[in-house]
Amino acid sequence: MGPWRFLDGGWATGARQMAVDDALLTLCGRGETPPTLRLFGFRPVCLSLGRFQLADQIPRPPGIDLVRRPTGGGAVVHRGDICYSIVLPLSHPLAAGGIRQSYEHLARGLAAGLEMLGLPPLATDGASRPPQRSGWCFEAAAPYELALAGRKLVGSAQARRGGALLQQGSIPALGGPEPAEATLATSLREALGRPVSWDELGEALVLGFARAWGIEIRPGQLTAEEEELARRLERERYADPGWTLAPRSAAATMEMR
Repeated sequence: MGPWRFLDGGWATGARQMAVDDALLTLCGRGETPPTLRLFGFRPVCLSLGRFQLADQIPRPPGIDLVRRPTGGGAVVHRGDICYSIVLPLSHPLAAGGIRQSYEHLARGLAAGLEMLGLPPLATDGASRPPQRSGWCFEAAAPYELALAGRKLVGSAQARRGGALLQQGSIPALGGPEPAEATLATSLREALGRPVSWDELGEALVLGFARAWGIEIRPGQLTAEEEELARRLERERYADPGWTLAPRSAAATMEMR
């Protein structure tokens, strides 16, 4: 396997961040984007909806942005969390075996990175959790989402389209998830008893993924083609309230929470 690319996406609006991930997924499916690990955050505070969620069924806190993700899963208020995304061609060994198996493979890399911060071994804790009822991501854990002492630590969702895989995830770093499902989840700050910086988390994830998967990950930047497509997708899709509020077709893409 060739080297991976690490992208530091920094802080940006929800529309910008989702457009970048969508562009990477599209171009990876065409063979024009290498396997990529990206770290990013939302600014200003943003509520992200899963691909198939109905906007009017999720209470939106006043005064915050709204965006729809290209992946499925439940709603997340992005305040105090740091997010990751992974883009792979479906021909990659880590995408082999279907959605469930790829979740397991990628969870091992995530766990290795987070344990480098000082956490005890993390569990994948989806089997015994109650089903998600309210529509919030952190209300329940799906198989191969990471938990610590029975409380969900990472929320992830995946999409497959055009020969490529996109997995996105939220890692509560500074504070617990919102709103009421916080009792079922935890944050890095709570688990470690100290704050975790952006750079510390990014370095740990890159090293953990590289060791768990036996790969090389090199820092990189968006290509001109990726940037151009991301800007178009942001303008025509993710920043468009009409597109964001419209229900999506379940036939549009294969996904799993």
